[in-house]
Amino acid sequence: MGEEAPTLTAAAPAVAPVVTFADGARNGDEWMGVVAEGVARINRGDLEKVVLARDLIATAQTDVDVRWPLQRLAADYPMCWTFHVDGMFGATPEMLVRRERGLVTSRVLAGTIRRTGDDEHDLALAAALARSSKDLEEHEYAVRSVAEALEPHCSGMNVPETPFVLHLPNVMHLATDVAGVAHDGPADTVSALRLAEALHPSAAVGGTPTPAAVALIAEIEGMDRGRYAGPVGWMDADGDGEWGIALRSGEVAGNAVRLFAGCGIVGDSDPQAELAESQAKFVPVRDALS
Repeated sequence: MGEEAPTLTAAAPAVAPVVTFADGARNGDEWMGVVAEGVARINRGDLEKVVLARDLIATAQTDVDVRWPLQRLAADYPMCWTFHVDGMFGATPEMLVRRERGLVTSRVLAGTIRRTGDDEHDLALAAALARSSKDLEEHEYAVRSVAEALEPHCSGMNVPETPFVLHLPNVMHLATDVAGVAHDGPADTVSALRLAEALHPSAAVGGTPTPAAVALIAEIEGMDRGRYAGPVGWMDADGDGEWGIALRSGEVAGNAVRLFAGCGIVGDSDPQAELAESQAKFVPVRDALS
């Protein structure tokens, strides 16, 4: 008998020792000023909604093994889609589009409130979120943009009139699942990738109207988003696939990780509340690095 082949096992992912965090392109006060400028532009009538993002820089004593935060994110956020593509990783709660045997679905998130850890209090907060005129307005823009982008490619559209509240460990979101049936045609004409192209950027990551919002982001946000909030996913030879939005994410390079968070701004947004929301959105990746 010949010798048995050795069993190859990958080394366990190692936690990065002593991670420190620092402001990215803007500190909190500067970013609140950007939000205030966005609110002023909206109230002036330039646009209806803009999504403004900020970054945070994490630095570890040694190179970050991305398998560690991925393992933590998958365990702590089972309702999200955990991903890693060429250094960009995260656990996104938002599915830009899924195409499966002709059925097209998109999960729209807009409108957020931070959880407290007290179940009874969080239920009251969820009820308040569901009634919030500011958050319902923000959500309506996002749902409308997705439905309008999918309509030319789908029939039998189902757009619920009322959102539900999605409970995640760190925050709660207003959520709507938009669905339709892809028009018959070659896979490359109504593929998951083509649908993602039609949808991106939606009002959930850009704003409304999209051209005005994207222009304002370029003017006042003050940072390079890189691949943050872009589509991330897969597609098969039949055109089926899933494309999430790279949210609750970070980009790893050696011993540094750049974390991202964004908030939807409308006419009655409060800069301090938006800063608190952005800090809540940093929590998944920030905790996963610890």
